[in-house]
Amino acid sequence: MKKRCLVLLSPILFVLGCSTTPDKCDPKKKDATIFEKIGCNYSGSYNARIEEKQKILDNEKKVNQKFRDIYANIEKQKNNSSYTIMQKQEQLEQLKIDLISLTNEIKIKAKQTGRTDLQEKVLDIEQQQEKVSNSTSSETEKTEELDKLNKKLQQLQKSLNI
Repeated sequence: MKKRCLVLLSPILFVLGCSTTPDKCDPKKKDATIFEKIGCNYSGSYNARIEEKQKILDNEKKVNQKFRDIYANIEKQKNNSSYTIMQKQEQLEQLKIDLISLTNEIKIKAKQTGRTDLQEKVLDIEQQQEKVSNSTSSETEKTEELDKLNKKLQQLQKSLNI
């Protein structure tokens, strides 16, 4: 009798299994009948759904990794730019120190030789240095101005034969 029932139910289960699709076979579906669940399992719809979700997950992982790479690249560029800014600030400070040293050297030499015209030029350059140091210009503009002042000081240095 049991064999007979199984034989009679087999075609029905086969038809149910063939008529199910992975979209209809949601394991979260609470109102699914036992025949629907058997059909989903028998037809391989559960496995197909798992494979489909795995592909979506793999794709999302790739997208997520791309975003992580982009974020890491942005952080690297940010760190490099801040490093560059720090380098430029250090260069600017070193240039200021060098200019002050050169100005003092020329001032002393001009006093020793008694050249008042050079002393006035040195005072003018010192005032310009103060203006540049106190200005709100960018580091590159300050560097350009200090380079110009450095060239003027070098010309004064040549005229004093230092």
